[in-house]
Amino acid sequence: MTWLEEALGCIKLIDSLCGSEAKSAFRTRARQIPSDIYYIGTAYAFAVLAARSGEKAIYAPGDLANKIGAICRGDLGKEEKGYALYGACLLEALKKLGIPTGNLVDTLKALDERGAVVDMEIAEYVDWLKKLAEAKFEKEE
Repeated sequence: MTWLEEALGCIKLIDSLCGSEAKSAFRTRARQIPSDIYYIGTAYAFAVLAARSGEKAIYAPGDLANKIGAICRGDLGKEEKGYALYGACLLEALKKLGIPTGNLVDTLKALDERGAVVDMEIAEYVDWLKKLAEAKFEKEE
């Protein structure tokens, strides 16, 4: 599966399972996180996503559809949902790169060890997420 197909899958799930506020918050994160990855790295950017939304939301059990549904039905605030949704989609992509995705500590250790290699590998995916989110979801008013 290409990075475009991965990003489309994430966007389609968010579009079908989430309300307008969560979509708007995701759009904001999709515009911000690629530059964070470029300037400070995937490990730090992912840690910020987990810190702002909570590890529990990003690492919810089940497949990506279950995670996204749980995030959007849950009691997180609007901005926290945006961070959690982006974190869940990014975690799914990191899994495709062989990064451990069982818990935050293992994910961050692997990201730190692979550093700039992961940053380069994930760049196309996060760029697709950004473009698709901008096209599909309304910006915050």
